[in-house]
Amino acid sequence: MLSGLPTLSVASALKRLALWLLCMLIILVCYGVGKLELLATPRALPLLALDEAIPFAPWTVLLYGTATWACLIAWLLVPSRRDAGRLLAAITISSVVCMIAFVVFPTTFPRALYPTPAGDAYWLRELAELRESDSPTNCLPSLHVALAWSIGLTAAAWMRRAWARAIPITWALLVTATTLTTKQHYVVDIPPGIFVGALAFVTARRLYPHERATPAWMRAPQLELRWPEHRERIARLRAKVEAHQWSLDEVAWPEGPLPPLDPTLVRLINELIYVEEIAGLNFQVLARASAQDDLRRLYELFAIEERRHADGLRQLLALHGAPLRSPGLGNTLVLREFETLDPQADGDVYLIAVATPVFETMLDAGTVPFLRDHPALESDWFRDFIQRITRDEAAHMAVNWALIREAGSRYGRLRGLRFLLNPSIYRGMIAVPFMSLDVYSLAHRLGYQFKTLLPSFAKLWRLHRRYRELAGFPLWTIFRLFVLCGALATLVCHVLQRGGLLFIRFWTGFTRITDALARALWGPRLLAELELPAAGSLEGRAPLPVARSG
Repeated sequence: MLSGLPTLSVASALKRLALWLLCMLIILVCYGVGKLELLATPRALPLLALDEAIPFAPWTVLLYGTATWACLIAWLLVPSRRDAGRLLAAITISSVVCMIAFVVFPTTFPRALYPTPAGDAYWLRELAELRESDSPTNCLPSLHVALAWSIGLTAAAWMRRAWARAIPITWALLVTATTLTTKQHYVVDIPPGIFVGALAFVTARRLYPHERATPAWMRAPQLELRWPEHRERIARLRAKVEAHQWSLDEVAWPEGPLPPLDPTLVRLINELIYVEEIAGLNFQVLARASAQDDLRRLYELFAIEERRHADGLRQLLALHGAPLRSPGLGNTLVLREFETLDPQADGDVYLIAVATPVFETMLDAGTVPFLRDHPALESDWFRDFIQRITRDEAAHMAVNWALIREAGSRYGRLRGLRFLLNPSIYRGMIAVPFMSLDVYSLAHRLGYQFKTLLPSFAKLWRLHRRYRELAGFPLWTIFRLFVLCGALATLVCHVLQRGGLLFIRFWTGFTRITDALARALWGPRLLAELELPAAGSLEGRAPLPVARSG
């Protein structure tokens, strides 16, 4: 049997398909750059006696053309995140190395010596289409061979049995042979192609040596604050936060049931519950990454506080007899990231540290005060609950800004560029627009004014003037772009809102479709994996600890 064949859910299959398409894009871009003749004109190499002795066998194009589909099969069968990281890295390295060779030393093959025979056979049509769409350049080394061996070796490495490992290796050998029998390459193109594929395989294994899919070059010691003023401030803040811990029982909750809430308001509260849960999970990762007692303790307290905020909102729904819903698409995509985030990877840790205050500002700061003043919720007990949340968030911001400032000082400019290679950044770029749409389309339907977000965006955009260390920190630059995009989107929404052109019913209807998509693809399984209360439940989790000093 093949080792570790995955049982594919619809979501897993779609993710694997997306990664396959990404690989195809990488290959096409690298191959296309080699066609541009940036440094020299392609030259023909002399045909060796072996080149002339190898027969031209047009039917072998059927094997030659299997590389695309073999790559897809490899992605569908990849058994673990580590092996997925290796497969993506091996394909990328092969493509980039060959691209560099094509640019520096471009070559071309004399196909005119081997014209496609006339006929109606399927393989003759395939060969004719291949030659029509692909010029005879980019020969040395053979990218086709390099990819075949990088995919074949990577796939063989996750097979348990010898006969199973022989399948991808035999396929790579056949593809290698067909590059010659289809007269796509010289014989001299083959050894460098095999070398590049093997080099990519070995390099990918070194990049991903552990079961977790975190590259070795992104793993680092635990978090610590080095500046004396920050150490002192964090010690004082720990004492203050421990002294001000609270429980939900301290809020003067009314006797239920309370009047039913507007369904749109119920959807909004549900999305904010998951925003709070995401913040809590972020702080759990940071706590596990922290080397200093004060820093670790604060992040543990913050995680408890965020969970308390989420459970308080759940209790609010329960008082009004409103159901707990599954998260929308944006929150779902972010929650799924916790499967891959590694507390031992400084790229992941600093991404969380930078993202948390930015998105608390974008999502919490705009909506929590709005909820406080909403007519259906306005009351002394709810105002007390929101004030407690606001006080907690101020401490969260203070700790993270200290951490980010030191990161900006330590990893400024070129030293911090490697953080931009973290794929979680780019997955986040997909998730965040859906998160914002889920929250703000619902809020606007309830009367929210987009202009109230603009001061927060302006403050974040200018923050590097206050904290000079952020000016040269590449990761902060990425989040400034997020802030800029958020500000522009907010301004456009404000203008459309004033002109009556926002068509908010369309967008809230669109979020119903994306919500249904998220439920169909991930559903209750995601909540169960993260140990979050199931959708439909009116009950929260077990009572939270008050988290006094310990």
